[in-house]
Amino acid sequence: MLLTSLLLLTGARSVLAKCKCTPIDDCWPSSSKWNALNTSVDGQLIYNQPIAKPCYPGLGYNAQLCQDISKEWTESPFQELSPIGYTYPLVNTCPPVNASVAAYPLCDLGNAPVYTINATKANDVATGVRFAKENNVRLVIKNTGHDIVGRSQGYGSLMIWIKYIRDGLDYQERYTPPDGFCQTNWTGSAITVGGGYKWEEVYDFSAKNGRIVVGGDDKTVGSIGGYLQGGGHGAASHTFGLATDQVLEYKVVLASGEVVTASACQHTDLFTALRGGGGGTFGVVVSATIKAHHTHPVLSHTLQVVPRNGSLTQLLNVTAEIMSRYPILSDEGFAGYAILLRANGKVLYEHTFMKMIESNSSTTIGRAKQIINRQVVNNLLRLNMTMFYVKSRFQHFPSFQEYFLGSGDHQAQAASTPIMASRFFDKKSLLFQQKNLSDMLRTLFSQEGPGVHATSSVLELCLVGGGQVLEHVPHTSVHPAWRRTYLLAEQVDFWPENAGSQGIQQVKNEATFKKLNAMKALTPGMGTYLNEADGYDPEWKEDWFGSRYGWLKSVKQKYDPEEVFWCWRCVGSESWEEVKGGTIYGPLCKKN
Repeated sequence: MLLTSLLLLTGARSVLAKCKCTPIDDCWPSSSKWNALNTSVDGQLIYNQPIAKPCYPGLGYNAQLCQDISKEWTESPFQELSPIGYTYPLVNTCPPVNASVAAYPLCDLGNAPVYTINATKANDVATGVRFAKENNVRLVIKNTGHDIVGRSQGYGSLMIWIKYIRDGLDYQERYTPPDGFCQTNWTGSAITVGGGYKWEEVYDFSAKNGRIVVGGDDKTVGSIGGYLQGGGHGAASHTFGLATDQVLEYKVVLASGEVVTASACQHTDLFTALRGGGGGTFGVVVSATIKAHHTHPVLSHTLQVVPRNGSLTQLLNVTAEIMSRYPILSDEGFAGYAILLRANGKVLYEHTFMKMIESNSSTTIGRAKQIINRQVVNNLLRLNMTMFYVKSRFQHFPSFQEYFLGSGDHQAQAASTPIMASRFFDKKSLLFQQKNLSDMLRTLFSQEGPGVHATSSVLELCLVGGGQVLEHVPHTSVHPAWRRTYLLAEQVDFWPENAGSQGIQQVKNEATFKKLNAMKALTPGMGTYLNEADGYDPEWKEDWFGSRYGWLKSVKQKYDPEEVFWCWRCVGSESWEEVKGGTIYGPLCKKN
């Protein structure tokens, strides 16, 4: 055992351990093999270079280009332009830096893939899958790179980038299954998303046809990747259900390289697994057909609460009071997103909630406003200009698209130091539970005790459950607790820039073992959303998948028996591990 460990820690290849080949290994494909792969994908193979390489001395140094990169570094659309650009990189081994800084750091790929196939069609994907399988190379799948868990990153890997598969957006006024025989209960409209389109594009296309689709709050997220396959929530979820509930069929590239259609009638088990079981492990989705619903007028409410004296304690108590009314608002049709923020000496609560209304009558709009005012605003206004600054505003929009365009930029900032812990909250854990919620919030925002703590924290309160989300949907594999969820709470912490490895670990441990446990204590028997969760949660299988995990693993074994697909904390991932040997990344090896 000691010999095995020593060989792995030094990166040596051994008969005692089955590992994926990396560039330092003799088994790494030769240049001729990579050239042949490039030819087979019509010249779409990219040899990856760090995005910020122009900031470093040597070949390729360019001060002006470095300055341009630095300006856009935290913009997710900028990161999306590169195959190895990530909104939330797990490891940042080549940040844009000032060339005059002493002790200049090294710049390398880190845990980013070595090569990328810039796929433009399903056959490119199939070719890449077969190459990785035949050459024992780690394979990762990426669309826009928004995954906070880091499942589209991987040292020494080959990436298949589906962002530029653009087979079009196709609208059907009345959905008809492609084989003509499959029975379906859905007779409404549908949209086929043929590739790596972002939600911004799909929303715009839907609106031009007078329709709404359930998609993400962040317009820059890819529409058919991990978001859709992992569940997917947005402001329209309450009214129509989770995003994955909307899928009518998928086109999937399997581990064998075969391209199949998965639906309620074909490859039904695969279809079910891809509707909630997560992306990157069952196959590569290259197309999805989703339900499209008639558009509705929208009434939105924006609220901002800032304590006059900057008191976090006062704000936590008020936030707990507001949260305790969330189930009432949800049952009345309101949904949306709130934040509780502590950063740079500033604390505030802010939300934008919306309700799709059936008519523009003054009676309907007036009643909706009355609910918000009675449950939330009236009590706060009595404290306005004494304890808090309170801003409350209603807006009316003729359609969902106009609401989306008029309610913020809907775009995440890229960040390299976030740690997330999240949890589903059901009705009984929220309704009139001010004391319990206040105690939990104090734990989430506490900076007491020795050691390093988060420099800033954001609690994202996603009021995206209730309503249609509570309804059971056949052929879905989301965590069963989704069907009891009203609120998804997501604690995001940022460690100090000078924290060091020990300090970073302290912040991570506090998130996992203190803050996440505080949320779990209020929500027994619940779980969390696998796309926005703590990858260090020791109970990740139960918390992310619940009772579905065993069945999902059997589907994984059926469609990928040789384990070509692997991603951290994905179904079936426990058979492999990244052997880091005290560093921050390393080869992917089979567990003994």
